Amino acid sequence: MEIDSTRNYSYRPTAGFTKKLEKVKGRDPSGYERINDVIERLLVAPGDADGKMVGIYSGRLKKYVGRKDYRLIYHWCEICRKENRKIENKCNNCDAIPDNTVIFFDLYHKSEAKKFKKLERG
Repeated sequence: MEIDSTRNYSYRPTAGFTKKLEKVKGRDPSGYERINDVIERLLVAPGDADGKMVGIYSGRLKKYVGRKDYRLIYHWCEICRKENRKIENKCNNCDAIPDNTVIFFDLYHKSEAKKFKKLERG
């Protein structure tokens, strides 16, 4: 991913997010570009979320990449800490990560959304 000098926040993907993004790059190059465009926008304004997650990603933010395509699951450290670190136990090395960091946890296609509902039910 290219570095944009207008960024206000640091990019920190999890290993799982990186793996899924690489798969998208191979299978859907135009989708990969759209995802990277949204990531760049979120690194300038991470509060531009489309809502908060419930279930297995409870408290984390979601952002849509197009109406029919992908969803990004993320959060940024500054807001997590202002919310009394509600999800800090779900992040590795919380104390070592600066406030201006946006952590990307997961990426999935809209067609996979039903699997999250199944996981919630157990």
